[in-house]
Order: sequence, then C-alpha cells, then structure tokens
Amino acid sequence: MSSAHVPLPGTQPSERGNLLRGLASQLRGTFTTTPEALDSASDIRNRPAAVVRPQDVEDVITVVRFCREHGIPVAARDQGQSQVAEGIALELSGLAAVHELEEDRVTVGAGILWSAVLDHTLPHRRTPPVLTDHLGLSVGGTLSTGGVGGSTFRYGLQIDNTYEVQVVTGEGELLTCSRWRNRDLFGAVLGGLGQSGLIVRATVRLVPAPSHVRVYTLPYANLADQLSDHLAVANNRGADHITGLALPGAGSQCNYHLQMVSYVTVERPADDRVLSGLNFQPGRDAAVDSTYRDWLLRTGSQPDKLAVRRRDVVVPASETQAFATEVMAEVSPAEVDHRFPVVLYALDRRKLTLPLFRVPDQEDTCFLLRIPQLSNS
Repeated sequence: MSSAHVPLPGTQPSERGNLLRGLASQLRGTFTTTPEALDSASDIRNRPAAVVRPQDVEDVITVVRFCREHGIPVAARDQGQSQVAEGIALELSGLAAVHELEEDRVTVGAGILWSAVLDHTLPHRRTPPVLTDHLGLSVGGTLSTGGVGGSTFRYGLQIDNTYEVQVVTGEGELLTCSRWRNRDLFGAVLGGLGQSGLIVRATVRLVPAPSHVRVYTLPYANLADQLSDHLAVANNRGADHITGLALPGAGSQCNYHLQMVSYVTVERPADDRVLSGLNFQPGRDAAVDSTYRDWLLRTGSQPDKLAVRRRDVVVPASETQAFATEVMAEVSPAEVDHRFPVVLYALDRRKLTLPLFRVPDQEDTCFLLRIPQLSNS
C-alpha cells in the first residue's frame, strides 16, 4: 500500500473539497482538514490532504476502498509511513480496544499503545517478551517496523512474537493471517512498513512478568570493551535485557555504558556473579532495584515526537566497532542527549523468523544502532 504521490482528482480546490466531503459523510470516525491536524501529520516534503481517525475497522475499509477508487494515496500515521503527500493520513488511535486476554496471548486493536497493553496484562503477571524502550508507541506501528528491544537478543523482534494479525489490504479486504493462514500476507505486513496492508488488530505473545528487576549501569573506558561485554552477556549470561548506550563527551571523548537488567523471581541476583569477568570501569557502576512496571515506564508512557525520529542501521558484529566509531565522530551534544543516546541492541539472526526485517547474513550476531535525530529538519 504505497504512499507514493498521486494528486487528488480535480484541479480546483472546490472539486477536491467536494470529493473529500463525500468521504467524510461515509465515516463514523472523525475527518479533519484543519491546518493544525495537517501540520501534525506532515514533514518537510509531504503534507496530507486530510486526516481521518477511524472509529472502527469498517471505517478503515471505507477509507481504503474510497482511496483505491479515486487514486488517492493513504497511509497509517503510525505504521511506517506516517506522512503521505496530498492523500489521507489514517490516525488509528481509535482502534485501541483489548479484545481478548489469555494466559499466553493478548488480542488488541492496532492503535493501542504498548503502555496501555501493559495496563491490562501486568495485573495478571503477564508481559510481552519484547518491548521497545518507548511504550508510547502503538502496537500497529512497531509491528509494521519490526519492534526491537533490549530482550531481542533472546526472543527476537516483536514481530517474531506475534501469533496473528488482521489486515486491511490495498483492495479494502479484511483478512486474518498467521504463520498457517494467509502466511504470505503475514510475512509481508509484519515489518513491511505498511506497503502491503494496514494492520488493524494483532494477537501477541505473553510470558510471565517479574514483579521487580535489578538494573545495572556499567561505564566503559572505550567502545571495544563495551561491545565485548555486550556480546559476552548476550551469549553466556543470565541477563534479561541488554542495551549499549553511547553519548558524546567533552572534546572528542565519548561516554559508553552498558545497561543490564536481571528479572527478580525468587530472590535478587547476586551482583558479584552477574558482574564477574566484565571489563567496565569499577567505582562508577551502579545497581538499583525497581518494580518491573516502573522500569518499563522509565521513559514515560506518552509518545515523544523526538523519540521516534531516528535512523536504524544493522551492522555485523565484527564491523560494529569501526562503524559505531565513525557514527560517534559525527554526532554532537546538539544531536543526541541523555534521554536519547545512540543505542546498540544485539541481534541473533537465528531468532529472526520473518522475511522483511533484513539483517546481514554473513554472521549470526549483529548490532542494530539506533541514532536519534533531535532536530525537526
């Protein structure tokens, strides 16, 4: 479902207005063309003609069929193509219901935020195995891009932990797909950036949730030591969540940290066992206890426009040090800050089960570098 530029039919503003009003009259949800709404759904190059907030899946089908009939581009704002030139931007926050909650899975609307999913699952001591750092993102949005988190080294991506999705295709057809039903479409929409259809409902895996966590923040003198320990922890140790963090420091120096999280089940993990053999700088490390929920919400539960402006690059493990060194030489405190550092996630290619999240195939282990862009340019 491409958002390539296709001008609205009619060259006169009045003709365009009449066409759009015709769509608005068919919807139960909201339809707006106010400058404020269009600005919020725009970037430098692309500005939509209207923003629609569907009330239900039937509204999504209506919009897609209308746009197909009239040659108008359409894209969901939170499913990989958030800007669409002279077309319809779909704001799916109205599709935020929890439809079914079972011990090993939860079925939700694509517009629900992950923070709201946890509001329903944590009282039952259940959690998705992979969560992104920012929980103010929608389920449909992260499933359309892949969904990387600090536990991806163990469980794969969020899309690898998805059982089933409902999709509105480019023809306006509502289909249910999984690894066993409409499997080609399943593989095309998960990590597909909205190109093959719009996810409107998803069933995702749940696992037991801990009540508390032990969070270790470890400083490093250089990137080589940090990457070495990152790989060692991912391959051989019992950490449940690992992220590498890099920030510009004074002059040409950089600050490197490793954040490791161990889930507390019966008793708190022994620090000396967890940290034994690691090459961090002693005396500057920290270890704190937190509830699982508070730790998950460490970056807040609401979306931050700055947080989602980023570049993600996947590099083989053997090439990560050289590449990351180049990246850090080019960024400055004006481009990243303590809230949004350059983040490194370890990926195990063998745990990535769907075709459209592509990683280098010459090594089993690679790193995803998330490079934030704090300017609005």
